[in-house]
Amino acid sequence: MKFLYGLLIFIVFWWGLSLLINSSFILPTPTQVGKVFFEIIQTEILWASLLSSIYKGIIALFLTIVLGFLFGFFMGICDVCFNLLRPIFTVFQSVPVISWLVLVIFLWGIGTKGPIAITVLSLLPNTTFAVAYGVKNTDKSLIEMAKVYKVSKKKIVKDLYLGSVVPFILTALEVVSGNLWKVIFVSEYLCGKSGIGVQIAWARQYVDIPKVYALTIFAILLGILSERISKMFVKIFLKDWEYGS
Repeated sequence: MKFLYGLLIFIVFWWGLSLLINSSFILPTPTQVGKVFFEIIQTEILWASLLSSIYKGIIALFLTIVLGFLFGFFMGICDVCFNLLRPIFTVFQSVPVISWLVLVIFLWGIGTKGPIAITVLSLLPNTTFAVAYGVKNTDKSLIEMAKVYKVSKKKIVKDLYLGSVVPFILTALEVVSGNLWKVIFVSEYLCGKSGIGVQIAWARQYVDIPKVYALTIFAILLGILSERISKMFVKIFLKDWEYGS
């Protein structure tokens, strides 16, 4: 109910501000945007664009988690690797999305690969550092005890390192899923051939401001839904993982 009250306050504030500005080219009223929103969700092009964005988002998320785990794991167990790679990923973390645009356009032009590459490059540092610090936080006394009892390196990696890093991976997944669609849509807007971001770009091109806001609301709903699903998955997995351990 608190969420609904907050949403209602936001809509009332939006309505009052739109009436005060009195220009649909700057801030349309909630009624105008709502009408366009219900019109576009009945069109095939919106759902085709949604599928295109989801396709790119799934690939980018998969690559981010896999590469982040590999880089982060080696950075966690190897101090030299950590010191060598940390400045690189710190630079990647600081580079804005727009700066990757020139690189991907020269490599692949306008299309599907560009948004995926930009998303991976933008989100990879967070996952990598999360995994690296998770490995570094592994209880050293347990590792020493395992070595004393001559436990195989395979079991040490599997039961100690991976067991320690699981919560960090899931936390990184939760953070990445919250930012994933923002980067995907911006990348599509800049260098995409299809997707929700491209639809927003076309709406801006035709100065259809209510449609821009309607598509933005659609994108927000997608982001909230995916974030809720990821949080639910993380909560269930962590519960089962803690119970199993």
